[in-house]
Amino acid sequence: MKGESIYDCFISHASEDKRGFVHPLALEMRRLSVRVWYDKFALKVGDSLSKSIDEGLAKSRFGIVILSKAFLGKAWPEYELRGLIAREVGSQKLILPVWLGISKSDLLQFSPPLADKVAIIANRMGINDIARQLIEIVRPDIAEHIHRMEVLQERLRSAPIERTPVSKIKMEALFVTNI
Repeated sequence: MKGESIYDCFISHASEDKRGFVHPLALEMRRLSVRVWYDKFALKVGDSLSKSIDEGLAKSRFGIVILSKAFLGKAWPEYELRGLIAREVGSQKLILPVWLGISKSDLLQFSPPLADKVAIIANRMGINDIARQLIEIVRPDIAEHIHRMEVLQERLRSAPIERTPVSKIKMEALFVTNI
């Protein structure tokens, strides 16, 4: 179906940031059931790189842009960013910036409007925390589920453990009979 989003988010990044940051982030988001367009997940041998990126950009509800010094100097990430900007102009929030080792002044020289957006500062957080912040925007339903599971796990950890001797367990209580 034309125009339908099949991805929750597209991750735009420089290849230099893949190993230490982007790949672990994409894995964590996918583990938490977010549909992520990430080149390592989406591209197969023989695929057209530009066609696949264009489709990922067009069919993603959000664009997570990992802004780093490497990103600011490369053509492909800038191409992806321009595609996301074109989609965002005149519509709702689409671009979710993550600053990876850059400052506001670095970004102001590259794109003043992008420097104005509230961003996640990656050096201040771990991958799991960054993924959760992004999921709150990209998939609030999943974020709520994660929160509920964490509350349940905490309650289970803090719940008192009661030990019952085997001799006090009544066997008839363990079986359901149909009469």
